[in-house]
Amino acid sequence: MRSSILFVVPLFIFFLSCKNAEEERGDQKEEEEVGAEVSQPVQRKINPADIAVPEGYKIEAIETGLTYPVDITFDDEGNYYIAEAGGHTYGTKPPRAPEARILRSGQDKLRVLFDQVVPMTEIKEEDSSEDMEEGLIPPVTGVTFHEGNLYISHRSRYSIYDLESGKFETIINGLPSWGEFLNAKPIFKDDKMYWFLSTQGNSGVIEEHWVSVIDQFNKPEAREIPGEDIELTGQNFWVPTSKVTLTEADSVRTGAYAALGDTTTAGQVVKGEKIANGAFFSSNLDGSDIQRIAWGLRSSFGYRFSPDGKLITTMNSANPMPPRGLYFDWEPIYEVVEGEWYGWPDFYSGLPITDERFGVKKEERKFVLTPETHKKLLKGKDKPRQPLARLDSHTATQGMVFGRGNMNLPENDILVAEFGTIVPVFKGEKFHPHRPPGVPPESEAPEGVKYNWPGFKVQQVNLSSGKATDFIYNKSGLPASTDDGGGLERPIQLEWDKEGNLYIVDFGVVEFDDTGMNAHPFTGVIWKVSKK
Repeated sequence: MRSSILFVVPLFIFFLSCKNAEEERGDQKEEEEVGAEVSQPVQRKINPADIAVPEGYKIEAIETGLTYPVDITFDDEGNYYIAEAGGHTYGTKPPRAPEARILRSGQDKLRVLFDQVVPMTEIKEEDSSEDMEEGLIPPVTGVTFHEGNLYISHRSRYSIYDLESGKFETIINGLPSWGEFLNAKPIFKDDKMYWFLSTQGNSGVIEEHWVSVIDQFNKPEAREIPGEDIELTGQNFWVPTSKVTLTEADSVRTGAYAALGDTTTAGQVVKGEKIANGAFFSSNLDGSDIQRIAWGLRSSFGYRFSPDGKLITTMNSANPMPPRGLYFDWEPIYEVVEGEWYGWPDFYSGLPITDERFGVKKEERKFVLTPETHKKLLKGKDKPRQPLARLDSHTATQGMVFGRGNMNLPENDILVAEFGTIVPVFKGEKFHPHRPPGVPPESEAPEGVKYNWPGFKVQQVNLSSGKATDFIYNKSGLPASTDDGGGLERPIQLEWDKEGNLYIVDFGVVEFDDTGMNAHPFTGVIWKVSKK
């Protein structure tokens, strides 16, 4: 049974760009057939000895040369399946990078299981994924084995791949997911599927990066969808548009929860919808009976159920993207409680956007929702539910797992994959000596702010105390490619196998500077941590 969600609001793109891809990588390689052995050149150094792991354990690279791997899952026989996100990143596709696809292990070989992708021409022509042909819409964000099927999350859709018949079917379609952030990995509990639909942008108003996505995919009506009726304060912002074709203007005024170029007025009401951005949902295994659990969250790539049945999620910090940017948001971890509003886009990590911690430019930090709306959504409370933990700013927390009792890891602690900063000033003075105006030196920055490459590792978090400690990390303290090392680069997801071995999905090399980001194909790795 299909669950169809129709929206005027459109869809698409990943969180990394691949600038100058055609110049750097040459011609498009031929597509690999389904079932074909995966043979890809390894374009990064691999040296497990560069990585610190718990005493008595070892780490090894079991798959290398992957392109944008984002998830791994295991079937009942111990075979594993890897999701590669696909080459579409901010509207560009590296000519030599493969399309989005699912890979399968077996007989010591990695093979292509499924790689049917919706053509880019069709994605651009249609307003909703409901009107597009069957297949993957890049990027893929997760794959989970459950009861003989692979459940796959990809932009605007959730789909099933039947491992026995080879049938692929989309069960949830037309989600409002055409911005920078995406719908994420499905997980399961008590015959229900649970999933998260991220906000499409950073802080409630379209920003420069989201404009690029909208422009590339011809989705000018894209906007955030609230979960309940909200009243706006009428704050409007100048959104940079000089590098896009949607308008000839260098910038256009745009309001919160509005499409590009649409201004808002004080007291204006935006109607809420059941399928809202920044929200957790449950559904039946066939995609029917969708129920919203909570909303007012931002962007999550990792969530699991605790041993006592609580839904726990990581959450990405807001970024300093104009026109409503935040420099020093934490990376919070929340318990997801049914019926709660968590404060986005006016509260971050449990604090109001007006808090001095977040500001460099005061005019960017005013509320876009009225006090009456806050009171209604918070049900009379003065602030939203507070995080269980606040990890350091811009570590980019992603996937997570609970402990299994091994590796000296309590079952109620979590491990968190930290993708690592994508904000140039957080490289530190050696690699980025010029701070933006108003940004203080690290010695004067707020608590939890470190300008020396935060992230790029796996951390252990005690949810009772909120304390985080390094668990698996590069001995250099830097991403491997920064110092010609062979260790971790960009951890993005974690998973256990039945034997209690830990797997780290390492997205690969992502360079970044003040001009943008460049994700390198064929640099992804699957690391396995096991007993010596």
